[in-house]
Amino acid sequence: MLSDQESLFAFMSNPRFIPERYCTFSSQLAATIGLEEAVLLQGLGNQLSAQKDQQSTISITALVDEFPFWDTVKIGQLLQRIVDLGILPARPSSSDPLVWVTTDNAPVQSAPERVTSTWAPSEHLIDLLNLNHGLTRHFTLEQLTTFDRTGDIRTLEARFRHHVLARWRQQQKHPAFTISEPLRFDNAWEPSADAKEILVRAEMPEDFLESIRPEFILYWKERGGAPKDVNSKFIQFARQRWVRHANSLQHSTVPERLDPTWKPNAAVYETLELSDISAQYIDSVLNEFIVYWVDSNEVHTSWNAKFLQHVKYQWQRHQEQASGRSAAGGGARPTDRTKDRSITDDLSDTSWAG
Repeated sequence: MLSDQESLFAFMSNPRFIPERYCTFSSQLAATIGLEEAVLLQGLGNQLSAQKDQQSTISITALVDEFPFWDTVKIGQLLQRIVDLGILPARPSSSDPLVWVTTDNAPVQSAPERVTSTWAPSEHLIDLLNLNHGLTRHFTLEQLTTFDRTGDIRTLEARFRHHVLARWRQQQKHPAFTISEPLRFDNAWEPSADAKEILVRAEMPEDFLESIRPEFILYWKERGGAPKDVNSKFIQFARQRWVRHANSLQHSTVPERLDPTWKPNAAVYETLELSDISAQYIDSVLNEFIVYWVDSNEVHTSWNAKFLQHVKYQWQRHQEQASGRSAAGGGARPTDRTKDRSITDDLSDTSWAG
């Protein structure tokens, strides 16, 4: 059994499958006027070269027989395209729509020609410039005054298109064709006035913004330079740093010594009042707490939590002493009397501090 490659080779080697005639065309001409137009010009040359009359005719029916992959409508469109390009002076016959009539005996231009100032772009090109670039018909035709219309007629359409687009870009100064200077971004960079105003409205002090500016500059310099939306990035960066700064003021994680003027915050009072501990009692044990920890010179991350623990411990002892006096008829329990404890116990007892 033959393989796929062997079958293909046998197919190509069989002379019965080789077409009787190939369609040949100039690759340079196809690149200039189009592939289909270049192929059709072959058939036109064959058909018109056999006619000796001053006014030659083109049979679309004969062209369909020569190029069966096209119908009469397609060939008519390609003929009109060739006429619009100025390659073939012809027009449809008034008596038969499948016949075109040439106006001279030189139907196909086989060599470059020098053209006069009467040349004008085709309607196809005008519509193409309007569709793709929004150029008006008036603007396109206006560029003929500065266009060199001499040279190979087969390249006039392409050259005129480039000429029109170049004039349009020059006059419009479209930003897509301009190269902007890179944004200056060094240690002297500052956010715009609009960015500063937005951040100041968010109650961020200007000295805070100045303090985070060097860090922001360093961050982007290490990444190759400022982004296009550098001011928006700075606003986002400042907001993140401000939240962290505000949280650090309320919830410091850095151990520190107790300040002699320290006061517990309102949350401590609210928490203790839920345990039926009055604010008056809380204030009564505050001074001894401050004196003890200031003298100890120790550091802690949360003095509010330490004081909360201290008040609860003292309140529990207070409640136990009150219940003990009540049970003994108003007297103190033996463990609460000074004479029942040694002086060493009194001096070394710091459990009250929490």
